[in-house]
Amino acid sequence: KMKSNKLIALIVGLAIVIMAMAAAFAYGYVHNTLVIDGNPESTGENLRTSITLYSSGVFAWLFILMADVVVAWGLYFFFKPVHQSLSLLTAWFRMAYVALLGVALMNLIYVLNILNAGNTIPLETANQQMMFYINSFESLWSFGLIVFGVHLLLLGFLVLKDQRIHLFFGIMLIIAAFSYLLIHSLRLLPLTPEEFLAKLEMLLSIPMALGEIGLAFWLIIKGGKNPS
Repeated sequence: KMKSNKLIALIVGLAIVIMAMAAAFAYGYVHNTLVIDGNPESTGENLRTSITLYSSGVFAWLFILMADVVVAWGLYFFFKPVHQSLSLLTAWFRMAYVALLGVALMNLIYVLNILNAGNTIPLETANQQMMFYINSFESLWSFGLIVFGVHLLLLGFLVLKDQRIHLFFGIMLIIAAFSYLLIHSLRLLPLTPEEFLAKLEMLLSIPMALGEIGLAFWLIIKGGKNPS
């Protein structure tokens, strides 16, 4: 039992850490390097000159999608002895986020199709279409992150109930959850200034990252204990 607990903890912990690195690459580097907000011409030019980089970003997203499924069910089995129904609900909220992310990622694949179509689509039309799909990806993913925030909130409650884990990790997960819920609910409001959202996200990025990454390192290092 302890061996299987340790293995589940190790797989989940490593998956979260690798996923964080993949997200830093796919969104933090590829997306932010190539996509110029509100500028279809510059974005289109960037995408055409960096198709390989853009494609690698899409593959990183697909890896994240698969890893999220592993994490959802790994966390369920790990926390099942603590509270089975709450663990199951937590897993299903992450799976709902995964489904939304999957639909959002279709938009990035449509962009890839336009890039691969080459000169068969007029340049201006292609740029406008690619910008539309990129904006659709961002909107849907942002909505998905509200669902992800609920998942983190439930996970935080599970961690607080689990006597194996320090209260600090549960508190950080709950702060991270409210950070996701606040930022991405504000993104749904059409009049929220982008500059304000960027500053808010920068301010809350530490608790947002620390919550899940902190738990991941705990799972890797100490996750083999049985619930008392």
